[in-house]
Amino acid sequence: MQGSNFRVGDRVRLLDQEGEGVVCGVTGPKVIIDLDGMEMTFEAAELVVVEHDDLVDHKIVSKDISAKDKEIRKQGKAKLKDLEEATQAVYELDLHIHELLDHYNNMTNGEILQHQMRACRQFVREAIDKRYQKIVLIHGVGEGVLRTEIHHYLDTLQRIEYHDAPYRTYGYGATEVIIHR
Repeated sequence: MQGSNFRVGDRVRLLDQEGEGVVCGVTGPKVIIDLDGMEMTFEAAELVVVEHDDLVDHKIVSKDISAKDKEIRKQGKAKLKDLEEATQAVYELDLHIHELLDHYNNMTNGEILQHQMRACRQFVREAIDKRYQKIVLIHGVGEGVLRTEIHHYLDTLQRIEYHDAPYRTYGYGATEVIIHR
């Protein structure tokens, strides 16, 4: 459904997560909805109009907003701004074995690599689930075995882009992963 098919006042539901709200504005493919007093922007493809639902109130007109509701909305926008700033932060995982385990002396190189990759896969899955935009996997330089395994794993994922992390911050031993929606 294109953004132009949404109208201000339409009640909509989110497709990929829980929640529903009222359309406050439409800008091209972006739809601004009011979710419990917080205005949030979504792609039109992430929303569906609720048409015939006995459990849903009739369309709400944004003109009938009390001063208290406006204050709640203002506080919600401030919280949303803080949340957006948090999603811009870079989350990193240091995969050096001494950072992951206290006792690893009796492990073979293969077992160490398996443990590191298990931690890497779990971290990437959590980052995707939590809708992080950017993560950094610190693998070190070494012989490049861990780096190669990480890149092979990332190649299997959709909507993932990766490259060497910024040299000034990480040297040559890290991979930056961009997660596209």
